[in-house]
Amino acid sequence: MRRAALLSLSVVAVCGCGESGAGGDWVTVSGGPTASTFLDVWAFSPGDVWFVDGGPDVHRYDGAGFSTLATTAGGLSCIFALSASDVWLCAGDQALHYDGSTFTAVDVAGPTGLDGLTDIWASSASDVWMVGDDAIIAHYDGASWSRTIAGSPFKTSIWGSGPTDVYALDTFDLVHYDGSEWSEVSFAGAGGDGQVWGTSADDVWLMTGSSTLGHYDGTTWAEVETGDLVGDLTAVWGSAPDDLWAAGSAGAIAHFDGASWAQVAHQQIGAPYLRMFTAVHGTSTTDVWAVGYQLGEGGSTGILYHHAPQP
Repeated sequence: MRRAALLSLSVVAVCGCGESGAGGDWVTVSGGPTASTFLDVWAFSPGDVWFVDGGPDVHRYDGAGFSTLATTAGGLSCIFALSASDVWLCAGDQALHYDGSTFTAVDVAGPTGLDGLTDIWASSASDVWMVGDDAIIAHYDGASWSRTIAGSPFKTSIWGSGPTDVYALDTFDLVHYDGSEWSEVSFAGAGGDGQVWGTSADDVWLMTGSSTLGHYDGTTWAEVETGDLVGDLTAVWGSAPDDLWAAGSAGAIAHFDGASWAQVAHQQIGAPYLRMFTAVHGTSTTDVWAVGYQLGEGGSTGILYHHAPQP
């Protein structure tokens, strides 16, 4: 356990990309931390946004510039927060918990056997779920850890609408917890290297890393085709069922208005680089972040995109 150290980094600058969408424009954010990739983002408010890049530090944006919250753990790869003083992070085979001032290492692998944490979701401080490289799903009830074997290894995402409605996604399966047991979701499009996320129990989306998405309306899972998009969608977040943002390969950013997905950004076909978004998060329809990396000459470079009203 170590109290976080706050270190000043730099002041942000933005450059317009000629891309627009509902409520404002998407711009690249420069002047931030140097990284080969950004793996996850969490926006608590427009003036408090966290980013992780696989290293030991949390990068923080305050609306004007960046700073760093240093931790003693390496391999930070995911963030989930119940509040600004109740934050969980993936850190290899352990988790980190932040209480607003201090990061505490939490041993997950010891009591559950779960290796390589990839995602965290919680409905409360006494209902925390974690997934990773194994078929194990770890659960914390506020006092102790337990484990369940469900689905296949290499889980990429876990999300729920409440303690009795939780989904976990892996390469081949989508599994669901009803408060008593985990079972496989019977849906042809289940599985993939992406994200499961929703706005409620009756509005759940499955980003599969392909041109076909999955959607659950509370009764039926259905395939949603996005074949006219450049790139495939792998990450999603939104402020309402009719205001969702998703991003993925080839620099794809798309918006869902409740009826259809429309692309608002992508890299040029034939461009001499590969742009990949790994995570999307925001606070409102006019404050959304997408993060990832760009491969090109000289290797990989982390990228930060922000959707906000422009003057």
